[in-house]
Amino acid sequence: MTKKRLALLLVLLALIFSSASGENAVSGSPQTIRIMSFNIQTFGVTKMSRPEVVEILVGLVSQADIIAVQEVRSIRIDPVQRFMALLPEKYGYVIGPREGRSNSKEQYWVIYDTEKFTVLEQDSWPDAEDIFERSPFSVYFKTSGAFDFTLIDNHIRPSDAEKEIRALPSVVTYYIDLWNDPDVLVLGDFNADGRYFDKTLLNSIFPQDKYQIIFTDEDTTVAASRNTYDRFIITSSASDYFTGNFGVIRFDEVYDFSGYSIRPSQVSDHYPIWAEFYIDSQPE
Repeated sequence: MTKKRLALLLVLLALIFSSASGENAVSGSPQTIRIMSFNIQTFGVTKMSRPEVVEILVGLVSQADIIAVQEVRSIRIDPVQRFMALLPEKYGYVIGPREGRSNSKEQYWVIYDTEKFTVLEQDSWPDAEDIFERSPFSVYFKTSGAFDFTLIDNHIRPSDAEKEIRALPSVVTYYIDLWNDPDVLVLGDFNADGRYFDKTLLNSIFPQDKYQIIFTDEDTTVAASRNTYDRFIITSSASDYFTGNFGVIRFDEVYDFSGYSIRPSQVSDHYPIWAEFYIDSQPE
């Protein structure tokens, strides 16, 4: 991937964001931050060996200030380090422990702009009852404004989706108490739709007086079927900072794959989702 080609791709993505309107608009204001969730799908040595895949992933990730990644499968850290070296120097990262009951283990990977955020704490939820296949991974971020928050990254096991999703409010409460901050963002691949989960249950699990469910009926998967597997749910106090801007990046429409030797599904089987927040209280 040449620097010139990457620069052109970044310009294209920026234009797409800036031309959006309504609920999907992005202001680009320095007083706002864009947070992304992305199941990159089986990230590791094989994915990093495909230059065109890496080129697209770098372009997508570079459009956000924080990126919560799911499904890092590599046993070695090398693919993560090689990917980070391709991003602008401002980005740093934290990575959780390898999680899973089988030999196919995964890690959560949170990339962030070190010029905008400081990591105060990080933690893998102590799952004493073994509820989760992969325990949620939490990072407590400080900004330059009033909006310090806990980000909880999740990859819910499809066959146990209801059980794991029902446990998430307890995870939220745990971190509110641990870090004494009510502003919590719960995001990731919830598998919260289709044959895995009755999405109408979300409103009872995350009631409106305590939470805001940002993504409700958006297609977040590359497959022909329409499912909102990926979710972004925030506590009511965090909603005070939510700009109302959010979206799904359908990279199979952003990029002209006729010019590539790869298929969109080789990039990922999920689209990245994003939401935007003020770093201080909403303007009057």
